[in-house]
Amino acid sequence: MTLADTIAAAIGARRSGGWWRTTTAHCHGGDTADGLAFRSVDEKLIVRCFTNGCHETLEGLNRARDNLRAAAGLPAWQPAGADQMATHGGPERGGAVHKKSQGSRGPKGAQTAAEQRTADYAAKLWAAAAVSTGQAPVHHPVSRWLAGKAEGGLWPAGAPLPEAVRWLPKRRMPRGRPESQAAGAVLLAMRRLDAPLADPRKVHLVAIDAQGHKAEHWPGKRGDKRTFGPDASAYGLLAREIDGDQIIDLHVCEGLADGLRILRYAPEPAVVAVCAGTGYGKIEPGWFGAVTLWPDADEAGMRTARRTAQKWANQGYQVQFRKLPAGHDPASAPLTE
Repeated sequence: MTLADTIAAAIGARRSGGWWRTTTAHCHGGDTADGLAFRSVDEKLIVRCFTNGCHETLEGLNRARDNLRAAAGLPAWQPAGADQMATHGGPERGGAVHKKSQGSRGPKGAQTAAEQRTADYAAKLWAAAAVSTGQAPVHHPVSRWLAGKAEGGLWPAGAPLPEAVRWLPKRRMPRGRPESQAAGAVLLAMRRLDAPLADPRKVHLVAIDAQGHKAEHWPGKRGDKRTFGPDASAYGLLAREIDGDQIIDLHVCEGLADGLRILRYAPEPAVVAVCAGTGYGKIEPGWFGAVTLWPDADEAGMRTARRTAQKWANQGYQVQFRKLPAGHDPASAPLTE
């Protein structure tokens, strides 16, 4: 995964013609959804602003790059040394690095320096977040968020949240827009299915305001959500206490709110894998029993879920496919015990 790929995954950028495209809010505070393009060469960012020409001046170029890094939770770029600088293709701080920084890549399969940084940052966010005791006051933003929109809410009032869910107050959140109304973020640890209790190196954040409503904390689409960490095979794993000798069912859904509500009503024992998107296809059900897919009732979610359900069925798994009423996701659909 390149530096540009890491940033794109964190901010929800769109791929187009060999570039990642995102909002011009990251360069000059604009509001053109796909007006800023970026890619990386040898771990250095190349950017193009198509509405304000920010890349045409060194000041604008560096501002756009630093803003992209900050939005992904990465530190500002620092030059590696004058002997590594060359003038080619839109230099960062005056020159693009063509000679790789010493140690930027190790053996095949090792993390790049950028991936290591974002993994370390994810671990710091997790350590800074508060563990839930289930006794948060009813007026706390998390309690209000858990009340949800559907009857019964996302989670039983007063019950401890799963181990993978914590609360991150705004003062500890990644930097966002100056006008952000976020009170903090509900934070989800994301881990591999074969290491469900490992120290998290990837986290997913859902920013909420004091009333428990989503808060547009970051620029761009889905400004209330961000994921930090490079491991594409890590998922949010929600579960209550499980006896290791039991056959466990796996439920797969898109968002954290969906996952909590499914776990609330799922027959025990069960694990809910939250993909923080539609990355179902990368999951290997492994040692689980039956697998149930819970796609959002939109075309993208349904299409991905159908392909994945068929693949798993072909592999011999017992697969169920929950088709929800139009306009609903698991967080809002009428569910029962």
